[in-house]
Amino acid sequence: KQWYQRRVAITAGIVAGLASLLYLPLQLLMSYSSCVVLTSILLNNSLFYVNSLMLFKLSRLFGLSETKSYQAALLYTLNPASIFLSVGYTESLFSFFVILGLLIREADSQLYFLCFSLATGVRSNGLSLAFFILYDHILNMIKSGNFLIVNFVCMVIQTCISIAPFFWFQSHLYKLYCNNATNTNGSTWCQNELGISYGYIQSEYWGVGLLNYWQAKQIPNFLLAAPMFILVIAIMIDEAARQFKNFKDLRASYEHTDYSNFTFLLTVCNFQLAGYLHLAALTAVGLLTMHVQVVTRFLVANCPYLFLYCTKFERPMSRIVLCYFVVYCVAGTVVHSTFYPWT
Repeated sequence: KQWYQRRVAITAGIVAGLASLLYLPLQLLMSYSSCVVLTSILLNNSLFYVNSLMLFKLSRLFGLSETKSYQAALLYTLNPASIFLSVGYTESLFSFFVILGLLIREADSQLYFLCFSLATGVRSNGLSLAFFILYDHILNMIKSGNFLIVNFVCMVIQTCISIAPFFWFQSHLYKLYCNNATNTNGSTWCQNELGISYGYIQSEYWGVGLLNYWQAKQIPNFLLAAPMFILVIAIMIDEAARQFKNFKDLRASYEHTDYSNFTFLLTVCNFQLAGYLHLAALTAVGLLTMHVQVVTRFLVANCPYLFLYCTKFERPMSRIVLCYFVVYCVAGTVVHSTFYPWT
């Protein structure tokens, strides 16, 4: 019972489908489990490379120079959780759809929600990507002053499509394990009115919950994740200082014109701000509710803007960030490969 319930907390997603396709011509040479491993390794390492190229393009569309864009791509390849983007985890595939979606959005296309939907089909973390859709539509309606019902309906439809894979998978699990007269598995989550297993299993078997991980014995894990928390705080402080300077400059430029604070807010609240808010929110969730040692790879996979923000640091902070990335990249490869726990 525990085995299958632990397993259903992880979305099968696209990896299983690709492994099944690869297994068809290779079934005489290897078992299905070996095919899954081979598919994961080939897919993840290929996507790791592709993701770095897409991140370079995203950086250029973001407004960074070619040099800064190269630095962002380099930081991605040396990121503190790079080992999880190379082995049989779903972070690389998930990150691929996240970066591709943001890349499509920066190219002024509204089809990015489809990539977010695919990301949610790979990992349930993709639910957080709906924030970008809501933010984008609401910001556009405010800027244009156009609050037509058509725009609102479009926002709702795109949001629903982006989160649909998660709820489809939960519905599938409910029908598979709970939708029978006897409920022989005796699963507590089957009694949930919504039939969603994810929250129950995360809490029951991994102890996920508000401040559940805040225990004295977990201090080493908090120390392990501390550099990422410090980095995010530094990014937020750096951006706040930059926006405060912009605020003063704008007030000076509007000194003899019709200016209001609302004008400044519209200038600041662009789509790029959504990246900062998304990063801050996920960091808070990781700190308060999750196994804190996984926050590093959680943010690396979910927040590609993180690497763009790191390029804005001046020396010596930029050198410190690079050292942190390299040390954790090397140490993580060694530690994870010897089956010790890592971030």
